[in-house]
Amino acid sequence: MTDSAEFTLADGGIETALVERLGQHLPEFAAFVLLASEEGREALRAYYRPFVDIAREQGRSLVLDTPTWRANADWGARLGYDADALAAANREAVELVRELVEREVDDFPVAVNGCVGPRFDEEARMSPEESEAYHRPQIAALAAAGADRVTAVTATGADEAIGIVRAAGGEGIPVAVSFGLGPNGALLDGRSLAEGIATVDAATSGAAEMFMVNCAHPIEVGAGMADEAELARIVGLRLNAARHGDDGQGDAPETFAAAVWALCERLPAVRILGGCCGTDAPHIEAIARLVR
Repeated sequence: MTDSAEFTLADGGIETALVERLGQHLPEFAAFVLLASEEGREALRAYYRPFVDIAREQGRSLVLDTPTWRANADWGARLGYDADALAAANREAVELVRELVEREVDDFPVAVNGCVGPRFDEEARMSPEESEAYHRPQIAALAAAGADRVTAVTATGADEAIGIVRAAGGEGIPVAVSFGLGPNGALLDGRSLAEGIATVDAATSGAAEMFMVNCAHPIEVGAGMADEAELARIVGLRLNAARHGDDGQGDAPETFAAAVWALCERLPAVRILGGCCGTDAPHIEAIARLVR
């Protein structure tokens, strides 16, 4: 397992936190729409600030995702954004996070991660070539704005992830793949987690900087870990507080942190820990305290 001194923190579930903690309305569950008003921008800043405080208090480096999970062509069209407006939103998302970091952080490293969501919530069934062409405009905008890395967040399958990795390579920006999992611990394309990682690496000559897992409860992740040797490529966990289909808030922060830590015992390369749906600053603080 990674030495505890090397762990980096990440933020939590941005969309659920914006709704539940900050009372924001997110049409189509899209956080990037908040960039359109100063009130919305301030809500985004209010979302990020507690994670900055936790990292400072715990002496950790930090990764902050941009609010761009839905900022691609299909979701943008549903919200009335054309290609130019989407490019602007992606650039402004990086700029907002970067400005917050430059204004409020001068004593520890913070990486700004350009969040690239899937084309659809279900498996997109695109070829790698189609995925590369589809996702490249968003990746280009994030890269041009100065994101440190892009990540395919809640990637539904290997083919879409391959396209994202290739598009990032074409734009010269480091890239990670964070697979979302179903209740059985498998990818939505039917592959196991290990098979998904192996497929992406084989098709891209191992070009992804790292793999992560998000949008699944720790128990669901454990169910999908049949081939742990292949899972040595997993460097980050950003998981849900509740299992798929469960009502309510899910695990309390301390319970969630303990379940995440139990997975770390089985995943020797993990060094980035954050959250996804249903998690917020208390969950990340609980992880940080447990790691410490």
